[in-house]
Amino acid sequence: MMQISAQSLCSPDGRVVLELPDLHLQAGECWLVLGPNGAGKSTFLRHAAGQSAANSLVLTQHWRWQGKPLPKWHDNAWAQQRAYLPQQHHLRSALSVEAIVRMGAFPWQGVHAQLTHALVGIIEEWDLQHLRHRSWTTLSGGEQQRVQLARTALQLALAETDKPRLWLLDEPLAALDLRHQAVALSAMHQAAKKGALVVASVHDMNAALAIASHILVLGNGAVLWQGAVQAEPVREALAEAFSLPLVWASWQDGETSGQWLVPRP
Repeated sequence: MMQISAQSLCSPDGRVVLELPDLHLQAGECWLVLGPNGAGKSTFLRHAAGQSAANSLVLTQHWRWQGKPLPKWHDNAWAQQRAYLPQQHHLRSALSVEAIVRMGAFPWQGVHAQLTHALVGIIEEWDLQHLRHRSWTTLSGGEQQRVQLARTALQLALAETDKPRLWLLDEPLAALDLRHQAVALSAMHQAAKKGALVVASVHDMNAALAIASHILVLGNGAVLWQGAVQAEPVREALAEAFSLPLVWASWQDGETSGQWLVPRP
């Protein structure tokens, strides 16, 4: 679905921040991108979204979607397949919550046969019923994050299920409380189960391990792990990325048990 050839990724100011190897991401996979601040997670997602005008040649040569170079950022057909949540929201408008969520229908010029039905479901899923008429400027940071997540979720929900779909999320858990983090993680997991390719950066290693089918660990300007989740190799890669000893801590709740990754005391 998405093929990425080996390359150097640069920040907007031209600095090389990450050396990428060849990567192949497929439909139905949930990739979680992990690594310390400044490791290149946002740069990677921005390139995957095709939103890197300063590196258009890199995108043409090294990033391919369904076997073809990534379309231009504003290509409508591309927007009908790809929803992208950037890390920072620059919206300053006093639009209502519902109006902002409806922006997810912009690739269809705001007209879609399933829009009304999908909007009701998305508003409910992201717990926005009581906020739908509130102004964006009156919301807390966590509420604003839920609105933007709902906007991208609506865009994905309107996409045709028999065509490839891509959901890119840069720190989707930021500012969310525990309950809404669970909502976001569940939504990502379910989107992948329904055939979308999901790629998201997170800081919570255990949340990533709970839902990811694949992990990308970034650190020291390189990819330290790529591929299907394998507990011990991923632990070693994360320990290297964060320069921090990490160990497995066991937990049990009745007949259910598991392990958490934690810094060694």
